[in-house]
Amino acid sequence: MDETARSNSPQLTVLATLGIVAALYLLKPILIPIALSILLASLLSPATHLLRRLLPVGPFGAAVILFVLMAVAGLYTASLTAESLVQAAKTFPTDVERLASKLSHLTNDAIRDHPYLANILPEPGTISILGDTNSERLLNSLNYRLTDLTAWVGHGVVVLFLVLFLLVEGDLIVPRLVHLITVESGESKAMERTLKNVTRKIRAYLLARTVLNIGLGAATAVAMLLLGIDFAVPLGLFAGLTNYIPYIGNVAAGAMAVLVTLAQRGSIADCLIVTAIFLAIVTVEGYLVMPYVMGRSLDLNGTTVLIACMFWGFLWGLMGLILAIPITVSVKLVFQHLHPLRHWAELMSLAYPLDDSATAPDPSPDPPPARRRLLARRPGRP
Repeated sequence: MDETARSNSPQLTVLATLGIVAALYLLKPILIPIALSILLASLLSPATHLLRRLLPVGPFGAAVILFVLMAVAGLYTASLTAESLVQAAKTFPTDVERLASKLSHLTNDAIRDHPYLANILPEPGTISILGDTNSERLLNSLNYRLTDLTAWVGHGVVVLFLVLFLLVEGDLIVPRLVHLITVESGESKAMERTLKNVTRKIRAYLLARTVLNIGLGAATAVAMLLLGIDFAVPLGLFAGLTNYIPYIGNVAAGAMAVLVTLAQRGSIADCLIVTAIFLAIVTVEGYLVMPYVMGRSLDLNGTTVLIACMFWGFLWGLMGLILAIPITVSVKLVFQHLHPLRHWAELMSLAYPLDDSATAPDPSPDPPPARRRLLARRPGRP
């Protein structure tokens, strides 16, 4: 019977993993708001304690104040997004047509000056056709996004209410959840301490990541405003939001800024200036500010980052890409605090220390053969 159970365990593990993946995919309309709510509640929990110290309010009053502030900020962002989409629907088709015309002329001039490029560059007429086709698709996409914005606002309201209840009842839910999954009181206390430690580290990561993204978005918006580029604020919001997505997010934000600049100005020099400024902002944020603020303790290696983005992007789409790294960091922190799973944390990490017991020398190694013979010759030794 034991042999049969051991032989079936790999198959059961595979089936359980596939079942979990299928559940994550099928339940994404429910799980995405829950994941967003938990992350936001963890991020805003210190703000509720600060409001309770500054104002004569209890947990519910502090949570309501934060709820109102987030609702106002969300409605303002939604109205700004709607205004930008309406303006883009009016101007983008013309900008795309101008962009296609500019690229077609540049290609035509390059082929005329250097005939050998005719076999490498596309036909100028093809670029014009692609511009006309994509202009229609872009207009339809903008209209669809404008219509879909109402649904996003509805989902945002649901998330805000979940955050409200988590902020109010979080201190009651956590001990009961720990008691539900443990049996002994000592084990419950140890798990509760571990959960609080993990939550504190996740909160520190989310706070640092959010502050850095806001700074990057603000710097991008200010740079676009100083250069006189339209849609500077939406471009800054897009850069800050996509910075949650490693590698791909920065490429998408930079490409969007360059394409908008080229469509409005039609100048390669202006595009190069925008590219240089955006690269400078991203370099300062990624190689100077982020390592100083966040340190190395929560680092993930590149393979883990890419696999996490592919996995959560496949399951939950754009929101999965945005949530991929916070979820993966949370999972890694949980693995670090559970000794049987520490090796998985090592596998996911960039500079996580190996277990000392795995690399430490044997405290009482056997002596070499020559040493054993010498000890055997000592008087009084049996």
